[in-house]
Amino acid sequence: MEIQEKIALVTGSSRGIGKAVALELARKGAHVVINYLKEETQALEVVNEILALGRKSIAIKADVGHESQVRKMAEQIFAEFGKIDILVNNAGIIIRPGMWDIISTEDIGRTIDTNLKGTIFCIRQFAPRMIENKCGRIINLTSTYAMTGAAGVLAYTSAKAGIISLTYAMARELGKHGITVNAVAPGNIDTEMTRMAGDGFVQWVKDTSPIPRLGTPEEIAEAVSYLVQSDYVSGNVLVVDGGHILNM
Repeated sequence: MEIQEKIALVTGSSRGIGKAVALELARKGAHVVINYLKEETQALEVVNEILALGRKSIAIKADVGHESQVRKMAEQIFAEFGKIDILVNNAGIIIRPGMWDIISTEDIGRTIDTNLKGTIFCIRQFAPRMIENKCGRIINLTSTYAMTGAAGVLAYTSAKAGIISLTYAMARELGKHGITVNAVAPGNIDTEMTRMAGDGFVQWVKDTSPIPRLGTPEEIAEAVSYLVQSDYVSGNVLVVDGGHILNM
């Protein structure tokens, strides 16, 4: 699919991977909706960067973990642009990492709500309009830790594993409507979330990866762009991790 003049929504795109994806799609010619929850100033800065590229952009505050807020976001996007062509489900959180026997029920719920249910809610709101148009691209952000597991982040890895299964299911459901559904599984990317794990973790990644460094948000954005442009890749999980999963 040609990206030029398409309408894209990237959830959680005020910073990090989401920001890089939004800017990459804009550079390829898309008009991009920026979704954020808390970082309004940063979201508006991304909007301004996209406008400077000659593309259209707006920022919408919405917690994707609440379906009513996703519905309102969809209404605003359709009122402004009339359609949606590209949905990138990027919004995700890790709340207070802790072992399985001490993580709170509240933290489990919040993590599942944002990472997994938020992806489902967005697909439920935007896929029908793609079906009407007989064309669309849905890219879900998962994680290599959904495949390998990771101590201390039970809810996060469980939610991200659910996204992989969801991707397979929706690829089956939507392919006949001209919609591809894929996932990108980043490894350890140089974002605020990764850096919060500490210097020791970053060094461990470097020591155990065939490509001995963290990935960049821009490298994830390139993977998303590829999947958006492909007309025949669907039901795929594209791992972008410098080969780190080989040593897990």
